[in-house]
Amino acid sequence: MRLRLLPVAIAGILAVPALPTVAATALATIPSLAGDPTIQAEKKVITSADQMPRRKYKIAKLPSELLEAPKADLKAAVDALDKDLALDLATLDIRDRATRTGLIGTRAQIAMFRGDYAAAQRFLRDVRAQQEKEADKLTSGIMLETLAATLAAGGTPEAQRERFRSEVAARWGALPWAVVGDNLKGAKGQMELLSKNVIVGSFRTSLDPAAKNLGLDVPAPIVAGIVSSRNAIELVTPVKDDAVAVLQGLVDRNQVAKADNWTPRLVTLPADAKAKPVVVGIWDSGTDVDLFRKAANPGIAFDKDAKPVTALVRPMGDAQKRLPMLKRFVKGSMDVRAAVDSEDARAFKKHVSSLKPDEVKQFTEDLAAVGMWVHGTHVAGIAVEGNPFAQVTAVAMHWSNDSAPQLPTPERAARNAAAYRVAVEHFKKAGARVVNMSWRYGPSFYEGALAYHNVGKTPEERKEIAKRIFAVEKQALLDAITDAPGILFVAGSGNEDNSADFSEYIPAGFQLPNLITAGAVDQAGTETAFSTFGKTVVIHANGFEVVSYMPGGEKTKLSGTSMASPQIANLAAKLFAVKPELTPVQAKALILQGADRNGRVNLANPKKTMQLAGYGG
Repeated sequence: MRLRLLPVAIAGILAVPALPTVAATALATIPSLAGDPTIQAEKKVITSADQMPRRKYKIAKLPSELLEAPKADLKAAVDALDKDLALDLATLDIRDRATRTGLIGTRAQIAMFRGDYAAAQRFLRDVRAQQEKEADKLTSGIMLETLAATLAAGGTPEAQRERFRSEVAARWGALPWAVVGDNLKGAKGQMELLSKNVIVGSFRTSLDPAAKNLGLDVPAPIVAGIVSSRNAIELVTPVKDDAVAVLQGLVDRNQVAKADNWTPRLVTLPADAKAKPVVVGIWDSGTDVDLFRKAANPGIAFDKDAKPVTALVRPMGDAQKRLPMLKRFVKGSMDVRAAVDSEDARAFKKHVSSLKPDEVKQFTEDLAAVGMWVHGTHVAGIAVEGNPFAQVTAVAMHWSNDSAPQLPTPERAARNAAAYRVAVEHFKKAGARVVNMSWRYGPSFYEGALAYHNVGKTPEERKEIAKRIFAVEKQALLDAITDAPGILFVAGSGNEDNSADFSEYIPAGFQLPNLITAGAVDQAGTETAFSTFGKTVVIHANGFEVVSYMPGGEKTKLSGTSMASPQIANLAAKLFAVKPELTPVQAKALILQGADRNGRVNLANPKKTMQLAGYGG
């Protein structure tokens, strides 16, 4: 699911070296970047995020204050950051395209901040030239590049707006809709939700407390976030309505349904098929198992501190009274993403645009809560679709939705590790043959949380603390999965358009005989802009606007690799239903054997895989 949780987002901003922020994405739609292929032999090779330099910069005021302070107040930190970015790009051979994108994308934002629009355009063209996904090769950065060119040309504000509208229409309008349509809709949705109040409120909620804790000595991504967010407020907001109007016109003229190459691949098992019951495990943020055929043991649950609780559906707490509205927002946010002008979409946009800075904290925490409330049930519906023999058992992890990330400690890591072991033991005792895991994280998330709480005297010490804490949980999860050879575990790769192995994601970065990691494509079979990739991502399935259940039985569309991995779990469950004698290794092999390779995408073909298994239904 792509409703990214605020604590995770803030932890990421605090930890990952110079990655673009949400505001930067709204500005530029910059998914990734490959580095300069020249003089690689002279550069230090970087093969994991752990090897990237960590730096800190002194800022003069709180991040929210720097959004509107004189640029001179931010100049020293920005100049130092840009110098370091240039040095890293010149001296490091970074083997992760997404990390390199962050560095050069941030340099583009700094150039915009300085008014060096020619340099910004060069950086953005460099980004686009090195994309790998077809749509991104055409669309990456063109909105910000068009704005930079408009500002460079000068003129009155009215003339600039007219030039901007004309150029946006020409550049986007010349692109093949079948390839770029989803990216265009996404860009329009991001523009529509751009709000100064939301940016300011987000900064006050999370970045200001972190900066205070750090004594205003902040990691590079906070400086980058201030720059890109200022650009969003000062440069993009004045042309926001123009961009939205042009993009909506293109949407209206191109309302042609994308080819559906996914549905014809699917297999539905009839109720009278020669098959056996199969237990499907959903390891997620809470699942309404009452909507499905339940296993004899329907599940177990843990609270945000990894302590056992009884509720399999996430409790909403104080947000329960706002749940009807929040459910509309889940649907509305996806309609905005898809450029669907629905009542839910209009309600969502109206609410976001009306938020005051002091209302942002509750809103983002509510969105995080409802996102987790929906997530596991939506995943479960996908995992059992078309399989009358599937029985669901769940492990619910009720992660925190607080705006401030929890402080990682050895004690907390020990509890999480124990919970992982208990979870897998539950699935073994419940007789699960396949378990879906639509979640992932890496050491950088803990590094960011430590930074928020100012733990560690230096960024490097903080990195080492995060590594030690993360290692405890990583090893526990790895051992637990390894010790369950009778279960096939299916992981979602992630929604950050990065490398799962470079970022050391778990479980997506594991390479185990009884685990398979899935990336996302759309219904046409094209890799989505958000899908995380890497050597461990060996299979792909539809994860774009997939329809499934909310708790209670309502349906909605969600997108993400969280929706792709249960498609693979679904296929595995059907294999085990019709061929109970299959081992996880054999089922995984059949899934891979039946897939259709197209470049980096290895698209699952359930119909072909079931035929390979001898099912002729």
